Amino acid sequence: MDKDLSQAGPWITGAYALTTADLLLWAGTTAAYLAVAALVSDLPLAGEVLVVLFTPVIAAGVLREAARPDATGDYARRARDIFVGILRDPALALPVMSVATILLGAWVFLTVLAMILGVDGASLGAMFAHRDLLARVFTGVLLTIFWGLRVALIMTALYVLAATVLGAARPLEALEQTLALWRKQPLTIASLGITFVAPLILAAYLGPWTRTLVALVTVIPLTLAVYLSYESLRAQGSGS
Repeated sequence: MDKDLSQAGPWITGAYALTTADLLLWAGTTAAYLAVAALVSDLPLAGEVLVVLFTPVIAAGVLREAARPDATGDYARRARDIFVGILRDPALALPVMSVATILLGAWVFLTVLAMILGVDGASLGAMFAHRDLLARVFTGVLLTIFWGLRVALIMTALYVLAATVLGAARPLEALEQTLALWRKQPLTIASLGITFVAPLILAAYLGPWTRTLVALVTVIPLTLAVYLSYESLRAQGSGS
């Protein structure tokens, strides 16, 4: 079903190679994103909504910057372009914001689902405390399902953004392309999600410092791995 699972390894190592090759830009981008996200998330009512909305915009900026291999130096301009360049581009602003809005709706749905399933606790210890063995196993199964859905959602959103930014596809067309990629390469895409997204989700239950440390070494490499895999799979598709 998925003969090219071995491709995931080079994409993962390639993503970290791209990260270290321009470490100042990507480290600064990650630190700035985490700082803004921390400030915005503390806003009452709309904080988390705003974080979910502006995160795809920055991811799209990272994807576009990654597609400029000759860009070097001038870190202030490039960082500014990553954060706000997409919104200033009339060809990309509306499609990317459409993807962000759809992502927000799906994220809210999963948040409500987590509340219903009882896996929205602030910590893993709180969710598993004062329960017998059967209840803990059941909670673990529900938590695994919930994490899987979040990984799938984040990976889908990133590939939709890649098709929008790199492939000049409209949002619905980008979604169709992404679903086609899932059908052709499910284990490959899932392996990238498990490598990068699953640690982020787990770290969210382990406190802000752990979450920040994990984000510093996964957020940009995740996006760059999506860039590398999308370009590779698109080239394979055009050559087949």
